[in-house]
Amino acid sequence: MSHYSEVQIEIRDGAALVAALERLGFKGKIEIYQEAQPLRGYKGDRREQQAHIIIRRQHVGLAANDIGFERQSDGSYKAWISDFDQSVTGNNYGKDWQGRLKQVYGVEKAKAEARKKGYRVTEKKQDDGRIRLVCRR
Repeated sequence: MSHYSEVQIEIRDGAALVAALERLGFKGKIEIYQEAQPLRGYKGDRREQQAHIIIRRQHVGLAANDIGFERQSDGSYKAWISDFDQSVTGNNYGKDWQGRLKQVYGVEKAKAEARKKGYRVTEKKQDDGRIRLVCRR
């Protein structure tokens, strides 16, 4: 049985998190709950970890566990990703993937904030992988 590890991420906006996950290939595969729901292991077994935003194991990879994001009382999210799914020999949702998630989360959060202030936002991916946002009224 794979062990879940709590992953520290600095994410506070659930909508921007969902948009980031969609950009990373999970569009139409994300479950969102008001009340936290239990995560499931690779055999479909119910785990003690719970989450409000869940990507079910069948969308994660072979022999995968659910990936979940649990909203904390301060509004931040805690990520639950199994050790297996974080490993290179597993489904590779380790530090590189988590870094990409943080990057696209930042982009989605910035775009949402700019739009709230009346800006039109366009983005362009730079040759070095960075993302450039241009905001216009």
